[in-house]
Amino acid sequence: MNKIIILLVSFLAIVSTSAKDTSTVNSFLGKWKSFEGELISIEYNNKSNEASFSRSFNNEIVSEGIIIVENGFLAVTRKDTLLSYKLKYAFSPDGETLVVMKPNSRQAWLLYRTSYY
Repeated sequence: MNKIIILLVSFLAIVSTSAKDTSTVNSFLGKWKSFEGELISIEYNNKSNEASFSRSFNNEIVSEGIIIVENGFLAVTRKDTLLSYKLKYAFSPDGETLVVMKPNSRQAWLLYRTSYY
């Protein structure tokens, strides 16, 4: 497990330093699945002009909130708690794989896209 975490952190560092970040919230829209089985749904609400997410595991919501892409980070404001934080992220060249650093951790989520919105 430690090797996977080190690999993910290394990948994130290499990608973030080797390419200029041009991601927008549209890059994240869709459904994603982690290799641990979590499901993340990110959709854009035209009425509120916000991108919202929900993360679930075993059909139970684990977290919900709003995301904004700014300066190479995902600014997250949770709806289910009072937490807010910024997370570093990196896409694979084809945009189908996403690495997102977990808040207040040296670990990361490794996600793959299952569908677009």
